[in-house]
Amino acid sequence: MIVRKPQFDFEHALPHWSWHREFAQAFNAASTTLPHLEPYLNRVIRKARDEISPERIELLEAIDLFMRQEANHYRQHQRYNAVLERAGYAELASFETRLREDYAYFLEKKSLRFNIAYAEGFESLGIIYAAFFFERIDDLLAGADVSVTRLWQWHLAEEFEHRTVCHDVYHALYGGYWPRLYGLLYALWHLGAYGARVTSYLLKRDRRSMNARERLVSRWRAAGYQWRLMKFALPRVLGVMSPRYNPRFRAEPRGAGALLADIEAA
Repeated sequence: MIVRKPQFDFEHALPHWSWHREFAQAFNAASTTLPHLEPYLNRVIRKARDEISPERIELLEAIDLFMRQEANHYRQHQRYNAVLERAGYAELASFETRLREDYAYFLEKKSLRFNIAYAEGFESLGIIYAAFFFERIDDLLAGADVSVTRLWQWHLAEEFEHRTVCHDVYHALYGGYWPRLYGLLYALWHLGAYGARVTSYLLKRDRRSMNARERLVSRWRAAGYQWRLMKFALPRVLGVMSPRYNPRFRAEPRGAGALLADIEAA
């Protein structure tokens, strides 16, 4: 793993950075989770780090790199989300407040085992999104803003790069299939429900300025995008649910390594 600090000039491109507005808004909604989710992940992993044997030097070093990568991610998305709010989506703050409160509750009331399982569940979903973004949406990215596209590629490529950390931490401290499965399903439900609510808000806000035909087309495109994502993600989520799941054996998304090499060279 390498800690990278690229800079992206995306302010002029948001919110509709792809010709497929519904896809763009789904990823905009995902961005609003990250300044709350990724600091939460770092707090969880920092707590877990204190419980890991000092002899696990390689894992401890990986944890430190993981936290530094995640910190760089959420700082970029803080900027991203501020642009969204200024673009006319002021109610995003209320959604984000609720999510932030959820994570505060998890840290205070739920066990470290639950929190690590949730973190591992999210990370396993992250590498599915990485493969989807790099390999299945070239048509949606055709003509899209390069800075926003590159931001998401960088973020998701690093999600793949540090894919084993939460998995290894969970198994170093606890292990056990059913708690891991519960954490995965809880993360899938929790983040899925949040993303659906925020995406719905963003699209409803957009559709205020559309005529009846344009609203119908927008709804059709949104449903088509969701079907494409579900068709790709569902069999891979079932793979994560296997008792034999290990993220280190997942194939690198096409182009992810080259993208990170380009960023390092720049």
